[in-house]
Amino acid sequence: MVSRLLCLLALTGICLASPLGDLEKELKKEGVDLVKLHEELKHESEELEEEFSSKDTQNQLAKLRAAYHTCSNDTIQEKTELEVNGDLTKDLFEGDIVLTKEQWARALDRDPNVTLQRRQALTDAIKMWTPMGAPIIPYSYVDGFPEDKKPVIIASLKFWEGRTCVKFREATETDKNVVVFNHISPGCSSSVGMVGGKQTVNLGSGCFSVTVVAHEVSHAFGTLHVQSRSDRDNYIIVDTANIQQGKEHNFMKDPPYYGKIDNYGIPYEFGSMQHYHEKAFAIDTTKPTIYAKPAFTQYQGSMEAPRASFYDTLLINKLYKCTDKCQNKITCQNNGVQDGADCNKCFCPKGWAGTNCDMRPDSAIMIKLISNQNITVTVEAGTDEMKEILYIIEAPVGKKIQAVVTSIYRFMYSMCRTVGVEIVPSKDTRVNGFRFCGKPDATPIVSDSNQMLIWLYNEKANPLSADIQLTLV
Repeated sequence: MVSRLLCLLALTGICLASPLGDLEKELKKEGVDLVKLHEELKHESEELEEEFSSKDTQNQLAKLRAAYHTCSNDTIQEKTELEVNGDLTKDLFEGDIVLTKEQWARALDRDPNVTLQRRQALTDAIKMWTPMGAPIIPYSYVDGFPEDKKPVIIASLKFWEGRTCVKFREATETDKNVVVFNHISPGCSSSVGMVGGKQTVNLGSGCFSVTVVAHEVSHAFGTLHVQSRSDRDNYIIVDTANIQQGKEHNFMKDPPYYGKIDNYGIPYEFGSMQHYHEKAFAIDTTKPTIYAKPAFTQYQGSMEAPRASFYDTLLINKLYKCTDKCQNKITCQNNGVQDGADCNKCFCPKGWAGTNCDMRPDSAIMIKLISNQNITVTVEAGTDEMKEILYIIEAPVGKKIQAVVTSIYRFMYSMCRTVGVEIVPSKDTRVNGFRFCGKPDATPIVSDSNQMLIWLYNEKANPLSADIQLTLV
């Protein structure tokens, strides 16, 4: 297969990082046989179906389908870049990534000795920005880029600068490697890593939010999607019967290069900003294409995220060795780590603040739970920027807290990417909690200590409220 693909790509002599709207036109112009490329991707799709075709897997799927909690009819349907990109995904990797010819060759190089696995790690063909430890990424805009859209770009870049050692600056004529933000595109996509020369982050209609731009910029750093990790079969099952025809290849599993990331201590994270949402590429959009395995079913509605999680951030800082340069080593409490953006303080998990992560955030609302209580939590509309509010629930020592979300209003949504309520029952708040934004299923959530976090976030033009029953157990 790889030999056929290399012959195909050798005809181009180009990097496939042209604006998304002109991608097929550019490929044809350079002599690429798109029919052959799509044949290779079709073969990938067929292999994915084979991976999940065993009797045991199908029996597990049948149980998961039967137990799935379907959203109500008045749920507002949300879109991610995968839905925005639509049929354009047939020329993209994992739905929103533009690969170079070398990267495509790695991505489609099947291992003849190991069924259903790539021979080489795609990350071997992903280059990092320089200098390592303090990378600087020059950026620019295509001609005619709307001035009113630039604040979203700047906010997204500042978001990453505030939590990593990666810095951005406007490009000059002498810069050879530049990220170019392009609005003349029907979808959202990015190259992965530094590909050399000018590479675009394509942002068409439906792509202009910090959530989407920060996601695409993370690809430009060099990250792929979590559900493609080599260890993903321990956590999820892909329902290939509900995937749109020809889109199955987007769920292919990577070879064990993610062992590198395991060494970083990065766990599989359903709530990562780089995880597909549960209904990615679905034929029936009321049912998932990705099911959390039985041990993790409470994460079913919590896939993907509005912003980079603690572990998303830690991954970037590990990839770029952000804290290796720090002369001083700082002691962090409550699972905090040395901050990649500032060696003199800690980067704290949710619910903690201060130089050493030993304080609660000033903005948090503290609730001392001395008896069973029903509470209503609300976050205001996030018209101009994401609004968030954090509640910290504390029970007497020796007690635990049980929470049940009984209602969500004023509106309910099909996915919790840009709006929702997250309950974090773990004392280790590096781990994302369980998210709600539609009709709740009344499943009790029990803390593992006498503390629990409730985090509300909202990028929508309407406020969000939830009624929650709190019980001492």
